[in-house]
Amino acid sequence: MCPFCRQDAPVVYRGVVPYCTACGRVRAPLTGRSVNMAGKASFWGGTAAHAIGWLVLGIGTALALGLALLAYALFTVTTALVVGIPIELVALTIGLLLVRGGRSLQRSGTTQLNDTRTRAIYALAQHRGGILTALDVAQAVGLRVEEADALMTVLAKTEPEQCSLELDDNGAIYYRFASAPWMTDPRYRVEVPAQHAPQPQHSQHSGVRAQAAAQPHVIDAELIDEPLPPPRARQAR
Repeated sequence: MCPFCRQDAPVVYRGVVPYCTACGRVRAPLTGRSVNMAGKASFWGGTAAHAIGWLVLGIGTALALGLALLAYALFTVTTALVVGIPIELVALTIGLLLVRGGRSLQRSGTTQLNDTRTRAIYALAQHRGGILTALDVAQAVGLRVEEADALMTVLAKTEPEQCSLELDDNGAIYYRFASAPWMTDPRYRVEVPAQHAPQPQHSQHSGVRAQAAAQPHVIDAELIDEPLPPPRARQAR
């Protein structure tokens, strides 16, 4: 949670300095998820596992083939098969597991990155009043304008109830956001009827007192702890 804008917004590192993606203020390091590093560990780990898997497949197949040819030259075909097939099976099993695991890690890293960017976009939209352009997102999240526009377009297609693409009077594209579930503000204002409003003190000018008593009294609904009392019955004279 950003201590300045009170948004659950990720941070973006510009150099070594972290900034809030919603309000742009400097945040303390390591106090929130970073859009720069989100999913990077999973993605690069998956890339490494994917590469090692293919390397194991290639080296294992070459080793199995070489030993099988050597056994065939020295002994028989059966001996060559007995030597080569187990080595190839081991290399195939380990290599395929590494390749599949690497792809899974890459998808996980991409999902983490997209989720972090989406959370940053929603926090920025909440801070900016629900209206964003691709340039706003690019500057806040640290992307190129083209990347930000593509990300916002995908968001408008996948979550149309939260994000919609619109045009202004000049034909420029902007994006309108509804409040995300984790960012709704529970505070709202209501009007209390005049009979429940605090009565003003006695004044020499009765007309001013009557006018002030007739106006509704606006309070904050979040501060109401118990229901208002019913209006008192008018006492008979």
